[in-house]
Amino acid sequence: MITVLVPLLQASCPPQGGGYGGSVELRMPDQEAEELGGAGLLRSALRAAARQLAWKVETYAWVGTQHGTMVGVVDRRDVPSRFAKAVRDDMALRARAAVNRVGRPGAPAQHASAPAEADPHMPTAAFRTAYEQAQRSAASSGDSSRSHSNAPGRGDGVRQDGGV
Repeated sequence: MITVLVPLLQASCPPQGGGYGGSVELRMPDQEAEELGGAGLLRSALRAAARQLAWKVETYAWVGTQHGTMVGVVDRRDVPSRFAKAVRDDMALRARAAVNRVGRPGAPAQHASAPAEADPHMPTAAFRTAYEQAQRSAASSGDSSRSHSNAPGRGDGVRQDGGV
């Protein structure tokens, strides 16, 4: 699962951002999350993938929301000055897009021109596809070590990890 997540995390970093400022959120039905090992396992996999990229991570996981299970990771490293503008501009662009998706009070909601799955910060469909391909590949090669754990786990709230 971690090898599937690393490229998704890399793709979430802004262009010209030097690999800083990335974040990913996976949203899926609660049952699907449980089939993948639970919110706790998904959260751990995101944390481990982020650490492979040397991110200082903040993770979160919520089960039973209106969107089902939501699990995410955010890069909280200090951004070097040469990449700061690109990261700030990307954050501002994402904030504007989020406001447009939700709409302003009293105004009709505006819809983003691209579907949500095109957003590198919410790559749930890309995750599903890559994970299924990895599972099929592992099954055909007889590598059972690549299968996921079915250990129950439920995440809650936010956790900040200072590790590298």
